[in-house]
Amino acid sequence: MNSIKKENTSYYSIGAVARLTGITVHTLRVWEQRYKAIEAERTDSGRRQYNSHDVDRLMNLKFLVDRGCQISSIASLVQDELDKLLEEYNNQKSLSNIVRKKDKPSVAIFGEYLPVKIKKINCNLDDFAIVFCGSDMNSFKADSRRIKPDIIILELAVVDEHVLRLVEELRRITNSRRIIIIYSYARSADIKRINDGITSTMKAPVALEELFNIISLLNTPIPINNKPKIEIRSKQPTEFTAPAKRFSRNTLAVLGDVASNITCECPHHLTELVIGLSNFEDYSAECVSKSPDDAELHAYLQSTTAKCRASMEEALEKVAIAEGIDFKTLG
Repeated sequence: MNSIKKENTSYYSIGAVARLTGITVHTLRVWEQRYKAIEAERTDSGRRQYNSHDVDRLMNLKFLVDRGCQISSIASLVQDELDKLLEEYNNQKSLSNIVRKKDKPSVAIFGEYLPVKIKKINCNLDDFAIVFCGSDMNSFKADSRRIKPDIIILELAVVDEHVLRLVEELRRITNSRRIIIIYSYARSADIKRINDGITSTMKAPVALEELFNIISLLNTPIPINNKPKIEIRSKQPTEFTAPAKRFSRNTLAVLGDVASNITCECPHHLTELVIGLSNFEDYSAECVSKSPDDAELHAYLQSTTAKCRASMEEALEKVAIAEGIDFKTLG
């Protein structure tokens, strides 16, 4: 009887389970070996194989972990206990109604770094409610579809066609009144396409205070607590010789306007980085003399920025050579 049941059972490899659940292969092994979350069967050759029950359990565990539960505290739960906990989280869909009753905008935040920063601060968030703050896209979409937040914030490295499609999907399933994209790099054409009144973009880095103020414009401005001034002892700055600059400002300006054969616009972005670093290097150098109390700090900033600028200049030079640019013709 057991052999017949086993023949009729569908099995999945660990790679297939990783794709189905969104849990990495490494994490699947850790959950099984360290936390005994499941006990996968083995093939004759010793490979793990998972049945549909295993997959369902893993997806439920991931759902709870994405919402703050520790895998160590839920891995050993029997199915009835797991179902009860899942029911408690599913009942939280009333959260969106509670938020709206209090006239608070609900905010869903997706990203790698921004959620970490937000969770570390102790800030007055009484004027809006964060209903999602994490880096798992599947959970983000599921919660956004269910809660339908007023504002969506996406922290993304690049704005491209994939992001444009993501925004269209989120607008369709959530009907959010504002989507804010914080990005590092993008083509100017894509930025123009995506900014339309509902969806807007912000170039990273973005200060949390600035972001919170933008969110709170839909309700009441959020008071920003005064942070204590960091006292830095005045020290004689260490003498530092900055690496010589490879490009004049005129050359950088010309490089920034040179048409590129590379569709990703890397030469343009590299030029912007070099210009920005060079400007901050000069600014820090001036602060050394203008702010004697903070001279040591600004000397450190100057030297660090100069080293970064020199490295990026080397990268820009290699890209320019690859583009076939003759520096002699740039002036």
